Amino acid sequence: MVAEIILGLLVWTLIAGTEYFLYPAFGWVMFVAVFYWVLTVFFLIIYMTMTYTRIPQVPWTTVGLCFNGSAFILYLIAAIVDASSVTKELDSHNYNSWAASSISLLVGFISVNNSQWTDYSAYSYFQIVTMCDLVMILFFYIIHIFRIYRTLTCVSWPLAEFLHYLIGTILLLIASIVAASKSYNLTGLVAGATFGFLATVLCVLSIWSSYKVSCITQSTNAAV
Repeated sequence: MVAEIILGLLVWTLIAGTEYFLYPAFGWVMFVAVFYWVLTVFFLIIYMTMTYTRIPQVPWTTVGLCFNGSAFILYLIAAIVDASSVTKELDSHNYNSWAASSISLLVGFISVNNSQWTDYSAYSYFQIVTMCDLVMILFFYIIHIFRIYRTLTCVSWPLAEFLHYLIGTILLLIASIVAASKSYNLTGLVAGATFGFLATVLCVLSIWSSYKVSCITQSTNAAV
């Protein structure tokens, strides 16, 4: 339930940072996200304070089932509507590779963290690199979602993004190789190294997409 609250908060705050009110479809997505986020917080308070034990007349199991079932259906519809309503701009970035990189890094970090380490220095380095990369990806994601780069024009964002992915990819590749060599066929460590390699590939795709977008934008400006 805590994960639902965090992810739900992320959904509606990201949408709130856009001009969603200009598009009816995004207004629907915003309504679903906020409505079910508030309900999730409400149910969390109910369970944390054990209020359900004082109101036995309410079939809480049935209420929870109906809530989760309706949330699943409406969230799914909202996600489909959101995805189908997004238009690709000329200066847009490959947010799919960003999201996939974040998920791969997070899964790799959790896999290693929940396993028995065979080499402390190797896997502590792996965790530091994955977390740093994840934080920086989320940082650039927020920069582009809220269009902060339009305000802070003193920063060369394409160059900063390129250097981040270049250095991060090299460090992540080294960390994944070290993690794989020290895994000794332990499932969690092997999974962590595998997702590390997957995140490395996705970071390379992000570098290519960033370079491609920058070149297209520069050539368009030159033509104008």
